[in-house]
Amino acid sequence: MHLGKIVGGVVVAALVLGGIAYAVVWNSPGIQKKLMARVIASRMANNDTQALLDDGALHIYLCGTGSPMPDPTRANACTAVIAGGHIVVIDTGPGSWRNIARARLPADKIDTILLTHLHSDHIGDLGEFAVQSWIAGRKVPLEIYGPTALPEPISQTDENGEHFGVSGTDAVVKGFAMAYNADDAYRILHHGADHLIPAGADMVGHEIATPKVDELVTVFDKDGLKISAFLVNHHPVEPAYGYRIEYKGRVAVVSGDTKKTETVERFAANADLLVHEALNHRMVGLIIAALRKSGNDRLADMAHDTLGYHTSPVEAAEIANAAHVKLLVFSHIVPPLPNKLAQHMFLEGVSAARGKGGTEIGHDGMMITMPGNSDAISTSDLF
Repeated sequence: MHLGKIVGGVVVAALVLGGIAYAVVWNSPGIQKKLMARVIASRMANNDTQALLDDGALHIYLCGTGSPMPDPTRANACTAVIAGGHIVVIDTGPGSWRNIARARLPADKIDTILLTHLHSDHIGDLGEFAVQSWIAGRKVPLEIYGPTALPEPISQTDENGEHFGVSGTDAVVKGFAMAYNADDAYRILHHGADHLIPAGADMVGHEIATPKVDELVTVFDKDGLKISAFLVNHHPVEPAYGYRIEYKGRVAVVSGDTKKTETVERFAANADLLVHEALNHRMVGLIIAALRKSGNDRLADMAHDTLGYHTSPVEAAEIANAAHVKLLVFSHIVPPLPNKLAQHMFLEGVSAARGKGGTEIGHDGMMITMPGNSDAISTSDLF
């Protein structure tokens, strides 16, 4: 018999048997239940992220690496710091909560959130972080730290004569708390205060005293994990912060949104990791040109405005090189990078500017691990 006929017969037989097996499962609720129970048990058994809290390492988890530009592969700005029994989240951009859930991190350990600034793409999921970490078992209020209001409200007002720019972190948090107040009540009524401790529903805002240009302000210092804020330049968004993270001899820095500024270089000096925002001016320029060609000058003008208060990949590489940073990871990626060619264009000129240091384009689900009192750095994916 010809070999091709034998192989063809085997394939057909396998397809027939597979179809029969599928039909049996499809029409057998008992088998379906057993399979589903097995899958659920397997996934719960594989949830070992609790160990990250106390393994002596500094972990930086990227729960959102995108920007306001639509990108189906990236949530908006979010970086989680995991060390010393704590999970501290820096920014809660829209869509970022799902990446905490997808990674199956112990969300009840999230009791502190730090905001770099009050743009919508950095705060949009704040309510979800509050309610979901409470549902997960958090029993204490969620403490939220961030910038004050603008030094002076802008002259424009809404239809009621209210000025824009009067809200700092405290007012923003109170607004989210009010928006979720009814939801909190429904859940307590439904599940009971024994399961959902009312104190855990609280959100408490704290406004960080604006530091001097060359100053670090400590905002979190518990169990060996220390996080300090410093000023960056995201004008006219003022104040805006970056954060320096220290744990067991390891240092990581999160730039927040900023144009190229000396403060990032200063406070990232000899850091193990720099997570830096990056906007590729050339690629955004192509978008601007296309908008103008289509007659959409309004959006083209607004896109052009963004060029002045973000850092290019090459500029971020220059900062990392000058600061002798071991690993540079790009986040807050602009524009979206749907394929390898786009990634190649995004990184044009980076290698020359970076020198010998490591560089990676960050992605949602990426974990960077730095064991305490060591030089080792590793990356992995949590989903």
